[in-house]
Amino acid sequence: MIMAWGGTLNLILFLISIFGLGYYAYLTVLSPNTIVTRYDLGEKSVPIIRIVGTFVLPLLIIGVYLIFRGPEGAWIFLILNFLISTCQVILGWATRLKIIDPDSKQDVGDEIVGHVFVIIAIILIYRLSDIIYI
Repeated sequence: MIMAWGGTLNLILFLISIFGLGYYAYLTVLSPNTIVTRYDLGEKSVPIIRIVGTFVLPLLIIGVYLIFRGPEGAWIFLILNFLISTCQVILGWATRLKIIDPDSKQDVGDEIVGHVFVIIAIILIYRLSDIIYI
């Protein structure tokens, strides 16, 4: 399994990424009230939070499948994770700089996690480029 991933570091970084997806999927699908409370969204936001979860859950399922299958040919999965994380970081910065949604509640921890996942995605794409683009 480790050899398919091109080394232990790649597998560990991928597992961290998948654990992050798993946590986000759990929050959005099974525990949306946690997000409602954290960001003062109101009870009417639960359905839309679950809809967001329907986009995260398939990524988690594919990621778990890739753990056992290996990353060969999985460039689109890694690029999609990079793009999602990058969009979240851009959105976080735009909110922090009051370019969009100036009244929203912000969490610095979420922004740090977004930056970490962008860095993980870049490292994985670079280190696995000879494997994922087959």
